[in-house]
Amino acid sequence: MSGVTYEDIRKANLTLKHALRAHTEEYFEYEPGVHYVTSKFKIENIKPHRDVSYSEVQGKEFILAERNLPVGRYQNEWQTPITIYGRNNLDWKVKLMCSSFVGDMEVDDRDWFESRQVVDKVMDLLKKELRSQAEKYEGLLINSYVRQGSSREGLKVVKADEFDAMLEFHFDGLDERIEQIHFIDRDERKFIPGYCYLELRDVTLELIRNKFTMLYKKGVFIEKEGKIFLSSKHLHVQIFESMVDSAVFKINSQMLIHNIIYTNKCMFALKRKMNPPSINLTITLKASEQFFGIGHLKDKEIDLDFVPAFLLRYDTTTSYEGVLMQCPIHAVCKWAEDNSFKALKTADQSRIWVVKSTGYEKHILDVARENERKLYILTALRILKTYFVKTKKYAKESGGSPPQIVSVLKSYHLKQLAFYLLNYLCHKYPHFEVDGVQIALLYFIDIIRVALMEKRLPHLFFSDNNVIETMLPGYPLLPSPKLRFDLFRNIPNDSLTQALFSLEKHLIPDLGFSTRVDSDLHDHERARVHQDFKSTVAGSDYF
Repeated sequence: MSGVTYEDIRKANLTLKHALRAHTEEYFEYEPGVHYVTSKFKIENIKPHRDVSYSEVQGKEFILAERNLPVGRYQNEWQTPITIYGRNNLDWKVKLMCSSFVGDMEVDDRDWFESRQVVDKVMDLLKKELRSQAEKYEGLLINSYVRQGSSREGLKVVKADEFDAMLEFHFDGLDERIEQIHFIDRDERKFIPGYCYLELRDVTLELIRNKFTMLYKKGVFIEKEGKIFLSSKHLHVQIFESMVDSAVFKINSQMLIHNIIYTNKCMFALKRKMNPPSINLTITLKASEQFFGIGHLKDKEIDLDFVPAFLLRYDTTTSYEGVLMQCPIHAVCKWAEDNSFKALKTADQSRIWVVKSTGYEKHILDVARENERKLYILTALRILKTYFVKTKKYAKESGGSPPQIVSVLKSYHLKQLAFYLLNYLCHKYPHFEVDGVQIALLYFIDIIRVALMEKRLPHLFFSDNNVIETMLPGYPLLPSPKLRFDLFRNIPNDSLTQALFSLEKHLIPDLGFSTRVDSDLHDHERARVHQDFKSTVAGSDYF
């Protein structure tokens, strides 16, 4: 298979240029010779039935339009966020919308369109070249991308500057012989969820040497105690990093040839960014080639972050709201040196793989896009994400430090907490009143406080608790005896204590609430959720 040529660059560049031009002309009043123009929003068809903001009405329109669209494994596109505020104290909402800590959290429409277009074009070029590079390694097959992260889940805020995907790969004739072996901590003699080894069954080392010669030479197959395993470390470092470096070099070389031959220069540039354990590329969308008569703007940088992933199986037993999910389960080749696996002291670092719950997460979030109550929770999640993004930005600009809670907690921690709230407020207690973002944020603050006080946050999908049983009937039980997966396991206790203090001193007042988060008629309902989550978190059976 031939790799990327300058003709591929020309086609991608031409398609991208036409798409951006059409989109620019649709949303701008274009006048030749005028370099500064005004935006034109199309809202004439929206007819609100009550006093709601434009974003709320926009969200409702999206719900009607997207109902019955594919979800989960059947949906592999980037998704526009949906914002619904619902019923809130008007003064509180006005202050929040004017706040420098939150304000406008929406991604600009043009920014979102441009980024999606250029990322998809680069992903197509990269996939073609990686498939060509893979031919050097007999038996290695590059399948396709599985989009993930906030841009896929409809949770993006502020800027469309980061996109994530898994790059799914296979081994010719070996896939059905690769078996997931659950990891056991030798000291505790208990299973550790979320990690595994991949063992090859009914395969001889001689067959591996003969059929997968180059992969074998690179150390991808490891023999240990008479068994053969896949090495995540060697596959990541020796194979995929090498292929990506070669692919980026080849694509850039063809861009240079393109720019010499054709008048229309390439609109984007590509460079490899060292950011282990992920494979990260920075795409630059060039301002000089990007805009059409609108005047000079800055170049835009977009991060494309992907990780090699092996498809283990499809879940055939778990259902969500009466529908069989059929979620794909992947093991990702996410090896990093240093101490990212310091909690797995007895693990063989060259063989350990990370099991992903992404398939379940995407399905649940896709379904939530069709339900107003769930969207209040997701909008609250995006408000918190915006607070994190903007406070970090202000701290960087001022040369100071952001609030400790923003430094300690990550976006994935917030998303996990959102799944707990979806369970409590939409499944276990659907009769509890949640009629807007304000009350959803109060619930968020309640369970953040619990997690920080207990210094534990159990991974919803790797902890075998009653929450998963309520929300996802048929979810496969983890092998026993086992320890629970603590998402705070690598965070020092004193950092969590400081984050708790920062929650009270910074986040709560910054979002317009009193220090004690004054409650109202929802007292007993919030107390119930608080107690349920505290019971879920309690215990010492974590690794």
